[in-house]
Amino acid sequence: MNKYLLISLCAFISLFANAQDNSKYLQGAVPEVDGKVIFTKSITVNNTISEKDLFDAMNKWAEDNYNTSDQELTNRVLLSDWEDRDIACWGEEYLTFRRSLLILDRAKMSYQLIISIAPNKCDLTVRNIRYEYSDYKTPVSAEELISDRIALNKKGDKLNRYYDKFRTHTIDSINNIFNSVDLYLNGKITTGIAAPVVNQGVGIPVTSQPVQTQQQQTVVEQVPVVATAMAGFKNVSADKIPASILNKQSLIVTGTASQPSAIPAIWAGTTTLLDKLMGLSTITHSAEVIDNAQTYTISFYTEIYSDAITEFETKGNAQDKIKKAGLTPITTPSGAPAFSEAWMIIECKKAGTMPSAGTSGDKTYLGEILNVWIK
Repeated sequence: MNKYLLISLCAFISLFANAQDNSKYLQGAVPEVDGKVIFTKSITVNNTISEKDLFDAMNKWAEDNYNTSDQELTNRVLLSDWEDRDIACWGEEYLTFRRSLLILDRAKMSYQLIISIAPNKCDLTVRNIRYEYSDYKTPVSAEELISDRIALNKKGDKLNRYYDKFRTHTIDSINNIFNSVDLYLNGKITTGIAAPVVNQGVGIPVTSQPVQTQQQQTVVEQVPVVATAMAGFKNVSADKIPASILNKQSLIVTGTASQPSAIPAIWAGTTTLLDKLMGLSTITHSAEVIDNAQTYTISFYTEIYSDAITEFETKGNAQDKIKKAGLTPITTPSGAPAFSEAWMIIECKKAGTMPSAGTSGDKTYLGEILNVWIK
């Protein structure tokens, strides 16, 4: 398995050059934004290159390094959006603190890597870092283990025992990711610790003319509300989604109002990706319905409709199941299908998938939340 070949090389270089240097782990080494641990790095490409060629090159790097899941670690590309110049990845790796014949002390670290393409450079962001470790029943955030407040003494000149291993290994790991991109694009690490040239870059095509910055602004059109389509519903902000629905059953509906298809799903809450609010839905059944859709709705029902929802767990004609369930198809103002019996409808634009907590092939879908409707 060749995952993170360049990252492993960078790890060796970093370890060799800094074996005695602890200063890089002290105050300020773990950056925070609004109380959240967020690492960033901007890497300039030495050769002039178009934004499209740079996007394609980094998309290939992401595919090579993050579409490499195995039984223990899941790494995948969540989103590749040329229009917004963004690539988002989900990463998992083991931080090994101590290994011997009788002892294996390690933690599984997961994170989001965001790659944003700009003229002749790419901006890297690592955030939403969490750890799975034997001392904790549930994953623990970076803010609770490696922040200056937790991992340093009051003077900020020494590492606190226990937390030091999480902090030092995390900093090294993320620096290795950043350095691997630098090596990939430039053939050498152009910032920080010097490293030998191990290749000549990725061989990406260069342009003879300076890159022209494309200043394009995305305009979001407001769709007028059609009262007859959403009678009894009120459009509310996404922060009005109640926390009590976590792990509750819902229906994901795709298609059109005249030909809708539905599949049961479990609501897994919300997260942010590329500064957009995402709704998470875990599907334990065959997911072709949502795999072939670009937009969909997530609808929630009271207990009296629990039997109706189970109709969609069986195979068969979608329209027959809707009739048997006694549900009434409607269309939201943006044209998305739903059912009028729902008490809440969330409209989403499909963004990608991410690892699920289950081990039976479940899929968790990320959908950018466009609208929320509540009765």
